[in-house]
Amino acid sequence: MAEEIRASVAATTATNTKKRSLWPALLRWIPTSTDHIIAAEKRLLSLLKTPYETEQVNIGSGPPGSKISWFRSVSNEPRFINTVSFDSKEGSPTLVMVHGYGASQGFFFRNFDALAQHFKVIAIDQLGWGGSSRPDFTCKSTEGSF
Repeated sequence: MAEEIRASVAATTATNTKKRSLWPALLRWIPTSTDHIIAAEKRLLSLLKTPYETEQVNIGSGPPGSKISWFRSVSNEPRFINTVSFDSKEGSPTLVMVHGYGASQGFFFRNFDALAQHFKVIAIDQLGWGGSSRPDFTCKSTEGSF
C-alpha cells in the first residue's frame, strides 16, 4: 500500500512538473533579437497596400565633442533608429509617429494605409526599442554622470 501511494505521488509529481514547465514556454515571447523584430515588422508591413520605404538612420554615438553619449552608453558605437516612411501627395503635411513604452512602429501598421492617403507618414522605433539600436549602459556609467 505504501508503495502504491509513493508511485501515485511520483506519477502526480511528474505530471505536475510537465505541466508547470510547459506554461512558461508557451507564455514567453521568444523572438527578442533585433533581427527577429525587424523580420516580424516586415511581415506586418507586407500586408499594406501603400508603398513604403524602411531605413536604419544613423544618429551617431552622441553629440560631437560632448562627454554625454546616448543613454550614458559605455561604448562609442554609432546608434541607428529604425524608420518606415510613406510618401503622399505633393504638399501633404508630415506626420511623425512615435510609439509608447515597450512597443515599436509595427504597432501602427493598421493605420498606415489610411494615414498615408493624407500625410507623408514617418514612423520610428525609439532608441532601445523595436528594430533600433540597443545601447549598452551600466549603473556605473549612469552614476558617473552625476
